[in-house]
Amino acid sequence: METGKEVFKKIAYLSTFTGKEAETVEFLLREQYFNADLWKKFVNQFRLRLDGDTVGWRGEYWGKAMRGAVMVYEGCRDEKLYQAITDSVKDMLTVADPDGKVTTYVGENEFHYWDIWSRKYVILAMEYYYDICRDEGLKKKIIPFIMGCADDVLRHVGKEAGKICITDSHKWKGVNSSSILEPMVRLYKLTGEQRYFDFATYIIEEGGAEGVNIFKLALENEKMPYQYGDSKAYEMISCFEGIVEYYLVTGDEKYRKTAVQFGEAVLKTDVTVIGSCGCTHELFDHSSARQTAPYDGVMQETCVTVTWMKFCSRLLCLTGNAKYADEMEKSWFNALLGAVNTEKKESGFLYEKIVKTYHCPVLKSSFLPFDSYSPLTAGKRGKKVAGDQLFNDGTYFGCCAAIGGAGIGVYLNHTLLESKDGVVLNFYRNGAFQTVMNEEKIAVQIETDYPVSGKVLLKLQKDGNQPISLRCRIPAWSKQTGIVSNFGAYQQENGYAVWKNITESGTVELDLDMRIRVEYPEKWDTDTLYVEYERPAYRCIPTEVRQQPEELDYLSLQSGPIVFAVDSRLGKSADATFDLNLASAVVADGTADAKTQKAGISARVVCQLTERNGDPITLVDYASAGKNWDTDIAAWIKTAGRGKNL
Repeated sequence: METGKEVFKKIAYLSTFTGKEAETVEFLLREQYFNADLWKKFVNQFRLRLDGDTVGWRGEYWGKAMRGAVMVYEGCRDEKLYQAITDSVKDMLTVADPDGKVTTYVGENEFHYWDIWSRKYVILAMEYYYDICRDEGLKKKIIPFIMGCADDVLRHVGKEAGKICITDSHKWKGVNSSSILEPMVRLYKLTGEQRYFDFATYIIEEGGAEGVNIFKLALENEKMPYQYGDSKAYEMISCFEGIVEYYLVTGDEKYRKTAVQFGEAVLKTDVTVIGSCGCTHELFDHSSARQTAPYDGVMQETCVTVTWMKFCSRLLCLTGNAKYADEMEKSWFNALLGAVNTEKKESGFLYEKIVKTYHCPVLKSSFLPFDSYSPLTAGKRGKKVAGDQLFNDGTYFGCCAAIGGAGIGVYLNHTLLESKDGVVLNFYRNGAFQTVMNEEKIAVQIETDYPVSGKVLLKLQKDGNQPISLRCRIPAWSKQTGIVSNFGAYQQENGYAVWKNITESGTVELDLDMRIRVEYPEKWDTDTLYVEYERPAYRCIPTEVRQQPEELDYLSLQSGPIVFAVDSRLGKSADATFDLNLASAVVADGTADAKTQKAGISARVVCQLTERNGDPITLVDYASAGKNWDTDIAAWIKTAGRGKNL
């Protein structure tokens, strides 16, 4: 069997970094990953098995958190983190039944609802941990544990008579259960056992969803993902992560094409200015065109943001095209960093919901490190905790809090990649990287204040004279880029400046184009969405929607990867109408801005401009806006008259 190929590959490196990236990692380690009691609570769900009666998903928390923690460890190599996750892995190895079963379900609901979904995360997390495990004895215990988990699924799920169909989850047409495709393929690669590959093939043949073949639709490329008939964005993207793994095992170009075309379709129709998908809670809904449509509910789920970033990282490696790194960066600087709950706020909405739903007399404080949803037009953060489940001790947790760290990890681990002949630099953050290629030490140092400005100094240090290439991403938004290097002439390939046959150390100076850009809403007429659904199975039903003229009366201001936002603490309400003098806009360092500091906003970047009447306006980077969860913010700024002029 010929295997598939990647243009870029992950490369092991040691790194140091400062600034917002370091602060975010330190926050996550301190507030979540170093919490031994939380890890024990996650594992204990597999002993208590409370999900069977409530058809819940407490079983996803451990796997989501563990996978993210492994990814963050790969990016920071913190030994305390390694010990924390190793201790939790050892605890998890004790929960399996004699036949290998690992689940939070019991009874008739096993293998339905969110059971296979949660088992998927157990297998996947163990596979991720296995890759970094330094204890050979522990690794020998992990393999049979994973196989036991998988074999229990294979005993009960499949096409044989008497078995449960993989798409029969009773939720979202089974796309949640079908996403076990990814860890099954990885397990085949790890063990060589044919039954896991055969089960993965079975999932693909079933089409990923009950009555809908999402893989065939992506390959045919005649419908967009929001038109497939099931619109659950996060789970669907997860299924296509499995298609990437299947391609890498089989080498069949059909599956590579399927994955790439799905990603391109999402990019075309459902990615917003802040780098997430879903303007109707967490559903594909032609979000790119409907970002300013009135909606009272939540949108732009952090689970979707992280999974989209992860999928873009797979497409980046598959294609070598920098546009996927552009998308990852947009998500990182806006949707993901905006969701990091640095002010440790708690959701009042959840208190009311849990007390009424679970009849819990006392709900204990459960600060979560990530917010779940992000507003685009005027709205607040912290409106709801996604995937909230109550633990037996009166605390709660949520799906986005469990997965958020994976977004941080995927950003850290794709800053530097390996091409067939050298290194690839995707993201510009102050720091240093050390790796080895062909037994030669390679060091890369970056000095920059990006994204305040676009000036980047890169120093490449080689300890030998073997020729290598260097690729530096030039973002698509940088229309006029200054490049100075002592490496000589460069080529432009797939969004990168490329220097080949480098034999000596040297430098590259980039001056990326950070001029203010203005984006306006898309104009459309009518559309059919699958955002209404029948409970309790959540089967989506078609709904016709029409664009209203006032939805065009908005604009978005951007500089580099940053989307600027209105924060109502800065003098004008986020839902007010603005008459901006765009020519007056100036971008500045937010940490030195007195106005935002006085308002209690720790901005990274600010945009200072005036309205046409001369009134000053200060906008902040989206990730810094509304972090107190009490303030209205807006990434789309309401203006007057735009719709009338189209």
